[in-house]
Order: sequence, then C-alpha cells, then structure tokens
Amino acid sequence: MFYFHTDKGLVREKNEDNVDAFIHNDVIFMMVLDGMGGHRKGETASSMAMKIVKERITKHKCFRSLFHLRHCMIKAIKKANKEVNILGNSLIDYADMGTTLILVAIMSNSLIMCNIGDSRCYVIDDNKLHQISVDQTYVEFLYNTGKITEEEKKYHPKRHVLMNALGTYPSISIATTIYKRKFDKIILCSDGLYNMVENEYIEKILLKKDLTTEEKVKELEKLSNLNGGKDNIAIALWEER
Repeated sequence: MFYFHTDKGLVREKNEDNVDAFIHNDVIFMMVLDGMGGHRKGETASSMAMKIVKERITKHKCFRSLFHLRHCMIKAIKKANKEVNILGNSLIDYADMGTTLILVAIMSNSLIMCNIGDSRCYVIDDNKLHQISVDQTYVEFLYNTGKITEEEKKYHPKRHVLMNALGTYPSISIATTIYKRKFDKIILCSDGLYNMVENEYIEKILLKKDLTTEEKVKELEKLSNLNGGKDNIAIALWEER
C-alpha cells in the first residue's frame, strides 16, 4: 500500500516539489524531487526530471536482476540530468535550475535507493525510524569531517547548501545502495517535512495503527504546516498492509 502527495506549504508562492509512486514489472517505485532555482524554474527541473525518470524506467519490459534494475534506474537518472542541464544551458530563464532526487525501488525482500541532494529516505524497522539516505549537503560534509556537531547541523547558516543536484552539471554523481532485506515502512520526503517536524513525531504518526497510509501522509503535511509551513512539502509513503 502506498500513497503520495505534495503541498505548497504556507510561505512559498510556488510549489517546486514533485512526487510520484507507481508499479512496473511488479516493482514499486517512489520518488521525491525538490526543485531549486526559484524564478529560474526549479519547478520545471523537478517535474521534467520526474517525467523522464518514469518514462525511462517503464519502457523496460522486464528487470533481469537487482543489478539490472539498479542499472536501469541509474540510466534513467542520467538521462534526466542530461535533459535538464541542456535546457538550463539553452534558455536564460532556466539558467542554473536543478533538483534533488530520491528514488527507491521496493521488491518483496529488497530495496534499491538512488539519492542526489538532500531529499530523504526513512524506514521503520522494529518500530523505530531510521534515516538511510545521506544528505549531500555542505553541513553534512562538515559533520562527517568532525568540524561541527550533530546539534550544530540543525542551525548552521549554510545548512541548505547542496553539494550535489540533478541538472546543474552535464554529469551527475548518484549515491546508490541495495538493501537485501524487508522494512516495515518506507517514507520519502523533501526538506519541507523534516525541517518542520522532528523525527520523533514522524515516527509516532507512522506507527499509528488507526490511520490509513493516506491519512498518515495528510497528518504529516498538516503538522508541517502547523509548525510554520516554511517550505513545499512532498511525501511518498509505502506500508505493508
């Protein structure tokens, strides 16, 4: 069971986030993209990349193995990066546009994750929330090199600076991981959720047994907006029902 939705939030004039989930060849795919560029069409970068990735994945009639599926996902992302970069370099109105991308493929006992930027993938494992993606940001680099603490990451003035994004350069670095195990729940989100809602509250909502998958997504959006809604919000949630 999966559900996905995006909300503009309470502050931004435009929604530059995009989200999708679909089934192809008995594999569930989910992705969240957070466009950047503001007046320079961040929303175009995210929607364009999402469309290309989905088109490239769904053109395959079968996936021969986990590694073939990962290869197909990477090729789809590279194609999206190329097209977004070409448009960004062709027209001044689209200059410097780009987007984050978190893409997962969910099978019976495996998960493939591809990550660019700082949109996140969390899982519920043994009733605990765990972030399994790694933010590709300047503050994450500072933290990993021991220059700042985990608490300082939350308030650092450069916490929104990305070290990697789709479409900004002709080539792209894609972090990919294969998990050969099953998780109870998998949630993808943009920073409009995790910057507004603490992990403990995300965990509590995801573990509520009296809510449907859709209701959990709507509850998370509502809480993000109650806490200020300072950014666009995109969420995709999968649960085994």
